[in-house]
Amino acid sequence: MSASGRGSTLNLPACPEIGNRAVGAIHAAYERHHAGFDEITRRARERFERRDWVGAQADGTARLALYRTHVDGAVADVRDILQDAVMERTLWAAMRACHAQGIVGRHDAELAQTFFNSVTRRVFSTVGVDAAVEYLDPSPAPAEADGAGLYHRDQADAVDAGLVRRILERIPWSVPYASLERDATIVARLMNEALDARPERGPIELDVLREVFYRNKGAYVIGRLRRGGATVPLVLPLLRAGRGIVVDAVLMTQNEVSIVFGFSWSYFRVGAPQPRALVEFLSSIMPLKRVNELYNGIGYNKHGKTELFRSLMAHLADPGARFAFAEGDEGMVMVVFTLPEHNLMFKIIRDSFGAPKNTTRQAVMDKYHFVFVRDRVGRLADAQEFEHMEFPRRCFPSDLLAYLLAAAAQTVRVEGDRVVVRHVYTERRVTPLNLFLRDADPEVACETVLDYGNAIKDLAAADIFTGDMLLKNFGVTRNGRVICYDYDELCLLSECRFRRIPPPTTIEEEFAAEPWFFVGEQDVFPEEFSAFLVPPGELRDSFLAAHGDLLDVEFWQGVQRRLAAGEVVDVFPYRRSALLRRE
Repeated sequence: MSASGRGSTLNLPACPEIGNRAVGAIHAAYERHHAGFDEITRRARERFERRDWVGAQADGTARLALYRTHVDGAVADVRDILQDAVMERTLWAAMRACHAQGIVGRHDAELAQTFFNSVTRRVFSTVGVDAAVEYLDPSPAPAEADGAGLYHRDQADAVDAGLVRRILERIPWSVPYASLERDATIVARLMNEALDARPERGPIELDVLREVFYRNKGAYVIGRLRRGGATVPLVLPLLRAGRGIVVDAVLMTQNEVSIVFGFSWSYFRVGAPQPRALVEFLSSIMPLKRVNELYNGIGYNKHGKTELFRSLMAHLADPGARFAFAEGDEGMVMVVFTLPEHNLMFKIIRDSFGAPKNTTRQAVMDKYHFVFVRDRVGRLADAQEFEHMEFPRRCFPSDLLAYLLAAAAQTVRVEGDRVVVRHVYTERRVTPLNLFLRDADPEVACETVLDYGNAIKDLAAADIFTGDMLLKNFGVTRNGRVICYDYDELCLLSECRFRRIPPPTTIEEEFAAEPWFFVGEQDVFPEEFSAFLVPPGELRDSFLAAHGDLLDVEFWQGVQRRLAAGEVVDVFPYRRSALLRRE
């Protein structure tokens, strides 16, 4: 296999013949996965050019399903090949060594390692990690994988329209720009304004990734400027308007770019011949973003899990590392604890659910899968699902461990100095909205509560109804965005039946404790939302002034009509430029 990329054969070292065949089967399944992954990813440009938004959404969902399909195939093939020897750990140790030699020099070696681990964990149902049969440490990067081939480099004394035009013209679109000269002039102006506000001076080195990032209705040109020893991010969001392709904004701060790559958005579709080098480039413009989130962002969420696990285990190796109770109100379906220094929440399904919750363990898991495959439009937290996790017991305060064992004994158990968790979801830690509003300055609280309404509307436009719209079920990210992180009551908005409460016909009906009218399982009465959307006071007045339509049946039925007509809404992870916007 060539060191420059992927291939279909392995150069295998000494290993029992049966092991060689099994490793070959795992490798073949990995290659099939990547062939399918790359094929779907390559369609993104055509979907964008043709404005095929429904097809783009379908591609995103289909790509997410590939990994499990091919791991299942690899597990079946390995069992057929190894048969009675399938549980022989000494054979698997030789197979891992064989596999490791076969992927030397590959630019996607870390992904191949993760795929191999996925197969071994399925075969052995591994609790914790098994150093004998799976990879624990990342593979070294190929010596020549410096990432230089990933981007175009321009050097200039200043940014002008000609430089911007060259950046945009390098992309081989099959449709034209609607107004290239106009856009290039405005983009150059906005870039210079951002650069002039910084202290650095001197010539500019501009690196722009060759591959375009696609998500929802947008395409994103990603780059960085180096000047005076500083690195400045550059993101140019592009839209496919009726007249052609247009630039929609200029983003040149770490916060702006971090939101574009935020954990509440669906994964990008972008060509990544050198995944690690691409992640390193992105890290250079988003140094606060975790590596695992960047792998997630470019679609390699399974390897993102691997990176998250490694960083988590490294953190827990610190003798002072401790889990803690989660802040906020106790949930009725999940028990939640945090690792504060690692900015993570851990969510475990309770053994039983109290009234009025009427659900099952499988139904809860189905909700999380629903979120995983849907367009999250920047309003639903991405959750990573782990099985058979093993933690040091010393990391759990005694009261927290007692709480977990009492609420989720079917999932959590203690084995000596280890705590084993059979099933858990991890999410980025956010501040519960009710606590945030309690402590925030009035102006910030007002902005946040308005974004809470925007979050509900964005999700509705994506055919998602949050069900419980209590403030405690939403959180605020470090960038101030409101997201939903409680999925117990999520459902398709298109399946809801929005109704007005019929007026009572008698005094008895008016004062009855129970509804005097039939309520179906899918019935929703928006008039009732006023009781729990926002507490009384100035915040409530501001909220209702902007989002009072949420209490109106017509708003929800109107969204349903748009969804039924096949409309795919515009949801932007950035502030659109007034100069570039075309109404």
